[in-house]
Amino acid sequence: MSEFLHTFLSGSVDLLVRVFLIVVPIMVVLEVFEGTRAFRTVVRAWARLVRHVGLDERSAAPTLVGFLFGLAYGGGVIVRDVRRHDLARRQVFIMSVFLSMVHAIVEDSLIFIALGASIFWVVVYRIAWAALVTLALTAVAGVWGRRRRSGGLGPGGTGGAPPR
Repeated sequence: MSEFLHTFLSGSVDLLVRVFLIVVPIMVVLEVFEGTRAFRTVVRAWARLVRHVGLDERSAAPTLVGFLFGLAYGGGVIVRDVRRHDLARRQVFIMSVFLSMVHAIVEDSLIFIALGASIFWVVVYRIAWAALVTLALTAVAGVWGRRRRSGGLGPGGTGGAPPR
């Protein structure tokens, strides 16, 4: 039992140190980097990439931060930028769908790769899957939104049901 406890504690401390050495420098660099010309250049380049899943340039910065550093830190940036730029509900929906699958790509990837995972499965597959799911859900949400605004497809705007 004592060997098990020793292995558990030493493994936990080792993992905690690895995570700390990855996360803290990322947060410090981001705080220093945000607001600089270089950051705006990176955000514009990112906006060109994410426009293919339906995000506009105003949504690019919070999506980039959530993508790179996770929802714990990125969530604050997302909430701030949604309020600051008065982002549309559709943009917030697209950001939420995309980030639910690929948040913290740098942080998670470094941790998983440090533990022996393949970079392909951690990064490439995850990004491709997130883009496909985001496109599909955005298309479905767009169709659903148009139907809801038009009152349905059938007579009386009820989607085919008889009027009441």
